[in-house]
Amino acid sequence: MYKYIPIKKTNRNLVAFIMSFGVFIWSFSAGIVTIALPTISQYLDVSTSLVSWVVVAHLLVLTSFLLIFGKIGDYVGYKKIFLGGLFLFTIGSYFSGISLDIYQLISSRILQGIGSAMLLSMTPAIISTTFPHITRGKVFGYISLATTVALSLGYGVGGFITEYFGWHWIFFITVPLGIIAMILAYQFLPEMHATEDYQGFDLIGSLLIFLAVIALIISLEMGGRLGWTSPLILSGFLSSIVLIFLFYKWELLYPHPLFNMCLLKQKYLNLSIAAGFMTSFVLTGTIFLLPFYLELIMNYSTDIAGLIILVPTLLIVFVGPLSGRISDRMGSKIPSLVGAICLAIALFVLTVLDPTIGKFGILFVLIALLMRSLSDGMFSPANNKLVMSHSPPGMMGSVSSLLNTAKYLGLVMGVVIFETIFDSTVSHISSNVEGVTSTGAFQFSVPVETLLTGFHQAFLIGAIISVLIIVASLFSKENPLANEYDTKNSKEDIKKELMLEDDFN
Repeated sequence: MYKYIPIKKTNRNLVAFIMSFGVFIWSFSAGIVTIALPTISQYLDVSTSLVSWVVVAHLLVLTSFLLIFGKIGDYVGYKKIFLGGLFLFTIGSYFSGISLDIYQLISSRILQGIGSAMLLSMTPAIISTTFPHITRGKVFGYISLATTVALSLGYGVGGFITEYFGWHWIFFITVPLGIIAMILAYQFLPEMHATEDYQGFDLIGSLLIFLAVIALIISLEMGGRLGWTSPLILSGFLSSIVLIFLFYKWELLYPHPLFNMCLLKQKYLNLSIAAGFMTSFVLTGTIFLLPFYLELIMNYSTDIAGLIILVPTLLIVFVGPLSGRISDRMGSKIPSLVGAICLAIALFVLTVLDPTIGKFGILFVLIALLMRSLSDGMFSPANNKLVMSHSPPGMMGSVSSLLNTAKYLGLVMGVVIFETIFDSTVSHISSNVEGVTSTGAFQFSVPVETLLTGFHQAFLIGAIISVLIIVASLFSKENPLANEYDTKNSKEDIKKELMLEDDFN
């Protein structure tokens, strides 16, 4: 049965650092790539729709493999999967840097995506295995801090590197970081796994969920260009639904399923995971479009756009750890709800952006970015802890993977849906404008008013979804028995938890 691993304070702090550093590298890479997308689009002469696959392909593969590696981690050990993920991510970074065209770049990002799935699926499981419940909120707060600081640095450094060294170097810079992380993880992470002995791998279930996610995301991505009622797109959505249904039926029958369907009976777990999905959807879709808004509407250069996004997001340095401490002492519901409200405010501000307001336009952007950062910092650590509190004994890897699957599926769909709304709106209006084509990097040649309409449509959808996140957060509930998973049948364990609490204060 699952129980956290009591280890020395020094090693425990190293585990927290390594987990934060691993997530830092992934988030840093994500920030760099996002801010460089307009430059890559123009350099390779591809549309926003095609260049978005630099992000989408990576997240698509990541999301498809999360459940698979979560289950494998329960069997073979979390450390081995974490190390393998760092290795593949680093190799993928190198090949992305030497890519000569958009298709080589996308292929290399797919390799990175497999490594990312291995790395990220293990992070909550390792934290929940190494730290007792009463200290996890703070550790998840540090993870959130590392994530947002890395994204912020990625925007700033990425803009500078892209502007002065070229976009290839945004991938090369993560290679030495990956090597350092591998050395630290190999040396200091304890061996750990949290379930019964290996009894067979659910290959059919893995294949079904993999194909279902791919069919869904590709249909969403291509729907705006081919038409949502085209036979190919409708077939893709239908295939995804059928594959998910078959996956559900198979998991009920298979003796050692990839995903234990009993988790679907826990309404508070599902509610928190749904809230996490929607939050990732809105946060990522927003940050994907903002560099284009700053460069195309407000005429900032890539490096300045990166700095504009960087500065407000540094708020997470204070908010992330604070949210973790609040969730440890007062419960996770309050910081989750505050984060959801802040996100709604940010999106409603973005829907009223207009270049006619002149110099005050950048003020509105900064306010929206500040509220977005506050939302991310308050919501993510609290919601992560809330979800993991509902994990049954021996299923940390599976619940961790379910949490991350929802999160990164939200990332994929956020990019796809926001880009599709923007691209479809601009393409539709541009089709009636003489001298403007809808091929290549066409977004650089259309009128500002047309682009602005596309941005407003996308941000409005985000604002509506933000309201749904508030509703989900209102009804969320932390598992009051979570501490029993750590302290069951042992007074000595309670003393160890109190000692751990003192270590992190």
